[in-house]
Amino acid sequence: MLDDDERRILADLERDFQEPEERPFPTISVLCVGLFIAFPIVMLLFGWPGLIITLDLFAAAVAIVLLRRRR
Repeated sequence: MLDDDERRILADLERDFQEPEERPFPTISVLCVGLFIAFPIVMLLFGWPGLIITLDLFAAAVAIVLLRRRR
């Protein structure tokens, strides 16, 4: 037989399983894939300066996404 603490823990677990968890859109993964695809194209068209600018824009986009998720 379960004591009161074990019943409470079991009820909490059951409630957690019943509530559907809303997962955010994988924005960081999409940005990484976009960066992976864009790097060769940018390198061919603009060279090293273009890569540095692209990497800076990528870092800024990731920072914005993380800051918005934190709110």
